[in-house]
Amino acid sequence: MTLIELMVSLAVLIILLMLAAPSFESLMATNKVRSTASEFETALAEARSQAIRQGKRVTVCKSSDGSACATSGDWSQGWITFVDTTRDDTDAVVDTGETVLTHGQAVSGGLIVVGGANVDQFVSYAPDGQAKLMNGDIQTGTLRVCSTSSTLDDDHRSRDLALSGTGRISVTQSTGVASSCDAPD
Repeated sequence: MTLIELMVSLAVLIILLMLAAPSFESLMATNKVRSTASEFETALAEARSQAIRQGKRVTVCKSSDGSACATSGDWSQGWITFVDTTRDDTDAVVDTGETVLTHGQAVSGGLIVVGGANVDQFVSYAPDGQAKLMNGDIQTGTLRVCSTSSTLDDDHRSRDLALSGTGRISVTQSTGVASSCDAPD
């Protein structure tokens, strides 16, 4: 192979890589959204399962330190799952003697996780597996996992995790979501 042939081959390879790079970035951003949504879905399903298994209320709340519920910010900072035995608060709070079961790390890489009404602070499961607010009302709402990446269009940048009153989670690809990643209605 001559030097000219090698240079031409290298130039063609560089051009092909430049064309493929945006598609690869889009694929990576999509995979981050999918895997984070799956992680949240698993955490919520496990919390529901623990509530049924233990016969006690189990709550998942946003947490930046892995030991206490956060009262500000969004779910991107991380979360914890704990056995909520006292349930004497209007909001989810880890009280003395309550056990933190698991914690999820903060998300990164241009991802945002926000909750709509009723799930912006916590998701709580009663011993029968139903999602319930602290006052006993049925809890429903939607958590959104969203990417701010410019490589994704508004119809492919997020997944919504809808919480039904029975406590089940359904995951759907949401459409028309801007890169600001606003909370779902």
